[in-house]
Amino acid sequence: MRMIPASLVRSFWTLADQGVVSLGMFAINIQLARTFPSQEYGTFVFFLSVLLALQVVNVSLIQYPLSVDGTVLDPARRRTLAGSAVLLTAGSLLPLSGVLALVGYGLGMPEMIGPTMLYFIVWQVQEIGRRGLMAGLKHDQALWGDSLTYLGQVVVLNLMALGGHLTLERVFVAMTGPALAGAVVHFAILRPGFGRLSDLPAVCRRFWSIGHWALANNLFLMLRVQSLVWLMAAMDGMASTAAFQAVVNLVNIANPIIIGMGNLVPQVAARGRSAMPDGGGALHPDEKAWLAIRGYVVIGAAPLLVYYSLALLIPDQVLHIVYGTASPYADQELPLRLLSIGALTGYLAEMVCSYFYGVQRSQFALVVNVVGTLAVFAAVGPLAAMYGVAGVCMALLFSSVLRVGAAQYYLSKTRTAHVAR
Repeated sequence: MRMIPASLVRSFWTLADQGVVSLGMFAINIQLARTFPSQEYGTFVFFLSVLLALQVVNVSLIQYPLSVDGTVLDPARRRTLAGSAVLLTAGSLLPLSGVLALVGYGLGMPEMIGPTMLYFIVWQVQEIGRRGLMAGLKHDQALWGDSLTYLGQVVVLNLMALGGHLTLERVFVAMTGPALAGAVVHFAILRPGFGRLSDLPAVCRRFWSIGHWALANNLFLMLRVQSLVWLMAAMDGMASTAAFQAVVNLVNIANPIIIGMGNLVPQVAARGRSAMPDGGGALHPDEKAWLAIRGYVVIGAAPLLVYYSLALLIPDQVLHIVYGTASPYADQELPLRLLSIGALTGYLAEMVCSYFYGVQRSQFALVVNVVGTLAVFAAVGPLAAMYGVAGVCMALLFSSVLRVGAAQYYLSKTRTAHVAR
């Protein structure tokens, strides 16, 4: 009896774990979009986008270096590194929470500061525990805490909605409890080791050396999408933000694949690169890393083609099934088609950028995302003014096409340089 290929097993657990995360966030967004008026749902989307923007700092400077370095360490050293990452995360929470408070006061919504700050702190603790497990490719074990967090949030919010207790101010408080429970499970499995505090500055320098390019890259990647949420709120109010997010929700159904593979590919590339010696006529380690990740990229592409084909062919039915025929978001067929094409092309760029992360060439990913972000900034103003939500989606599609071109250029350039050597 043939053994199941390791790539399939890892892909399954990666997609299962990310599927739980994305399914939970999808269900939360749909629940709130169907429950709240457009103005209130748009406000939730706005604050969530701010939290995602702030998380970029920890993802880039702590979680990404932990994934790259941790994946090639033995379990004991990985737990010690995870403990250092926990301490660095704790140190980041005060300044990041301060930024969140400034946003709340700036919008004239001080009542949202406490709930969003509480959720953000607990969420970051839960996330570092999750990433510590993923650094050892233990996506199957991360699934337990993630299920408790994200599916638990869906259950709690639905119970509150059924009881008539769900309000905008209570959403983030309700999401905090399941996130705390998930963090406890993650840490019970991970068992991070806390070494000497005197070792922490060296870890900081190492994480910065790995993550500073990723920080710049992820900031541009974040601005490419999240800035559109802020733009819609500034131009047309929170209701337009809600309409844009309603379309994004449907495109994000495929996030388990895109994000899951984006988490897995850097780790597989890093392992492939470190396991293959350079010399004796062998392929360059970066080329070996590329060969190691190609199968994963193909595995992820197949279901994406199926889903986005449905969104292209029958967008009206997809919108009606999810939001209902009387929903204010039921007439967004063109934006859904545009974003579906953009997501398909964007997947290719994301996988190449993930490969660049794994071989520690984040500067190439940075250029790809700078190109995409600048393209959005150049196109979105006039397109949004003329076509509203559809115009914003046109700008994103234009950006995705340019990102694919830039990714292919730098990938070809890198591989050609290896052959020349």
